[in-house]
Amino acid sequence: MYADHEDVHDPPGPPPLPVPPRPDLWPVRAAGPGRSVGTDFYAPLPRRSSRLAKVLAVIVVVCVIAGAAIAPILRAWESGQRSHEFSFMAVRSGGPVRWNPCEPIHYVVNLGAAPPGSLKDVQDAVLLLSGATGITFVFDGLTDEVPGGSRDAFQPERYGDRWAPVLVGWVDPRTNSFDFDPGGHEAAGVAGPLYPDPGPHDIFVSGVVAINVADPNPPGFDAPGEQGPVVLHEFAHVLGLGHTKAEGELMEPSGGGMTGFGPGDLEGLSELGKSSGCLTTPPVPAG
Repeated sequence: MYADHEDVHDPPGPPPLPVPPRPDLWPVRAAGPGRSVGTDFYAPLPRRSSRLAKVLAVIVVVCVIAGAAIAPILRAWESGQRSHEFSFMAVRSGGPVRWNPCEPIHYVVNLGAAPPGSLKDVQDAVLLLSGATGITFVFDGLTDEVPGGSRDAFQPERYGDRWAPVLVGWVDPRTNSFDFDPGGHEAAGVAGPLYPDPGPHDIFVSGVVAINVADPNPPGFDAPGEQGPVVLHEFAHVLGLGHTKAEGELMEPSGGGMTGFGPGDLEGLSELGKSSGCLTTPPVPAG
């Protein structure tokens, strides 16, 4: 059973547009109102009288002194604000729902429709997540299982007597049961963690990441528009990290213009990791 989050949706209605303009990581904002990036706005300032120059010099000195006094206050305020620039997929009893961080998280990958280089994107994302949480990840190999909105957390016929590993795969939004177009813009990926079924619903035991095969952006982490940050963003949802409205955070719904985690992302992931202590993974359903 899925955690309740906006990245996991009911089966779609009519087929979405075949190719997204830039799913999940939308174009960077322009330099300002009416401006285009790359336009040169420099122009020489007009000459001023010497009296005006002296007045301006005094104002500058006052501003410098005031800025030096205010800077520590601003830094402290910013630090306090940053501690809240994250959210969780689900919260129970005052704390986030998370995995047992003292056991490895297993994952499998379906590369059937993925572009070359995609496995490296997944493994690089896993390394970043492990570093941020202290959780160990184990790659169980490739699979032919296709990500979908009705995935079971327990699949003994496929994965044996254990909770199913996290599944990462590439799908066609026009034929997949995930909704890639919930807000009018086709997404680069959808993801979610899975509760044990039956409960309890206070721990995650599996998850799924579905990447849009129509995403025209290449694998890699060199730019916000590449596939790597999308995989990292979606896999962070599987660990229990939700969206934030803050720019400069990868978990901003459009990616925040980031290629890796921001300070708020890292703080949230830390709370989901080993620093918050071990949990007890529930047993799989009896046969």
